Amino acid sequence: MSILSVKFLGLVIGAAVLVWFLPLRNRQIPVLLANLVFLGLLAPDWLSIIYVVVLALYTWLAGILMPRAKKPVLFIAVLIPVLGLLYFKYAGYLFDGMSLVMPLGLSFYTFKSISYLYDVNHRKSKAKGIVPVFDYITFFPAFLAGPIHRCESFFEELDKKFDFDYRDQKNGFIQLCFGLFQKFVIADELSYLVGQFLKPELTGMYTILGVILYAFHIYVDFDAYSNAAIGTARMMGIHLARNFHTPYLSSSIQEFWRRWHISLSSWLRDYVYIPLGGNRKGTFRRYLNVLIIFLVSGLWHGSTWMFVIWGLGHGLLNIIEGLYLSLFRGKKIKILSLLGIPLNFVLVSILWVFFRSASMSEAVTILVNMTKAMPFKLSATEVTRNEFVWMAFLLLLVFVTDIMRYFRDMLEWLAARPFILRWLVYIVMIVLAIIFGVYGPGYHPSDFIYVTF
Repeated sequence: MSILSVKFLGLVIGAAVLVWFLPLRNRQIPVLLANLVFLGLLAPDWLSIIYVVVLALYTWLAGILMPRAKKPVLFIAVLIPVLGLLYFKYAGYLFDGMSLVMPLGLSFYTFKSISYLYDVNHRKSKAKGIVPVFDYITFFPAFLAGPIHRCESFFEELDKKFDFDYRDQKNGFIQLCFGLFQKFVIADELSYLVGQFLKPELTGMYTILGVILYAFHIYVDFDAYSNAAIGTARMMGIHLARNFHTPYLSSSIQEFWRRWHISLSSWLRDYVYIPLGGNRKGTFRRYLNVLIIFLVSGLWHGSTWMFVIWGLGHGLLNIIEGLYLSLFRGKKIKILSLLGIPLNFVLVSILWVFFRSASMSEAVTILVNMTKAMPFKLSATEVTRNEFVWMAFLLLLVFVTDIMRYFRDMLEWLAARPFILRWLVYIVMIVLAIIFGVYGPGYHPSDFIYVTF
C-alpha cells in the first residue's frame, strides 16, 4: 500500500485522532492498533505481514536475553535478521531460476531490529515488552522507507501520556502536506523528465541534463517520503529526527553524508564503523572501516554490482578527501568550500548513474553519452516547451527552498509568519498540486524510489 493512497491518508487521520482521544497513560495501545490496521491494509501481501510479525516477536524474545549476553550471543542474535535480509535480497541473484518477492520495508525494519538488540546489550536502552517492541518494529509511518529511528527516544515518547499541542499538530500536518507536495508536484514530474532525457539515442546536453534531473529526482522523492513519515509521526506525538538537510549544498563528500539519509548514515556509524574500531586503531584501519561501511551501504540498497560500485565509489572519495584535508590539518579554506559545492554535486551525480543503472553497460553508455556532442533541440524528445519551462521552475524551487532550509527550520519560520502570509503559502501549494500535480493534465505518477529497497 502506497502512502499516497486514500487508505493511508485515512489511517493517518484515524491514528492521530485515536492517540488524541483515548484516555490512556501511554501511547502503546493506540500506536499498536494503528500499526495492526496498517498491516491489515497490506493484505493480500501475506509475506510482508508474516515476516515482520515473526521478526518483531523474535526481536522481543532475543531482547530479553541481551542485557546479560556476551558478545558471541549478541553476534548470533544479530545474525538472524541479517541472514533474513541477505536471503531475500540476494538468493534470487545468486541462484539462477530462484524468484523471490522481498517483504515491504525489509531493509528498514531489519536495521531497527539490529539496533534494538545492540542497544539493549550495551545498556543504552532497556529491554521492553512485546507491545512497545512490536510498535517500534512495525511503526507504520516509517515502515516502508524509514527513517531508521532509534528505539530509546521512541520508547520514551511511547511511554508518555499524550498531551495535545496545537502547534505540534499543525506543524506535523504541514510537514505531511509538504511531503505530498514534493512527491506529487516535483518528484513525479522529474521522474518522467529523467526518462525522456536519458534515452540511449540522445547524447551530450540531453544526457547531462538527464543525470542532473535524476540527482534532484532521487533527493526530492526520498525527502518527500521522509517529510510525510515525520509529519505523520508528529501528529501522533512521536518525534522522528529529520532525514535530509540540504545535502546538495555540501562542500565535501563527508559533509554530504552528514546531510543525506541521515538516519542510515548515523546507523552505519554507530553499529558498524564504531564497533569495527572507528578511527581508534590507526589510519589504515580507519580507512578500511570507511570502505566497509560504504560497502554495507551499497549492499543494503541492492543486490547488483552497480550498488557495490556506488557504495565503494563514495568510500573511495571519502578516503581521498580525508587524505586531502589532512594536508590542511582540518583548516577550512572558504574559497575551496565554495568551489567544493559544485564539484561535490558533480561527483555525487556521476555516482548516481551507477545507482540508477541496471548493468555496467547501461552505466557506461550514459557516461560516454555525456561526452558526445549533439545539438540540443527539444523536439528530439517528447517534452513540450511548457514542460521544459516548468522543469526549470521546479529545479529553481528546490534550490531556493534548500538555501532557506540550510539556515533555518522552515516549519518554525512559517509558523511565525502572519496568518495571511501563512495561508497564502498553503493555498499556493494546494493550487499547484491540483493544477500541475496529481489532478493536472499529463501527470506522471510513480512510486517512491526507496520503497523498493
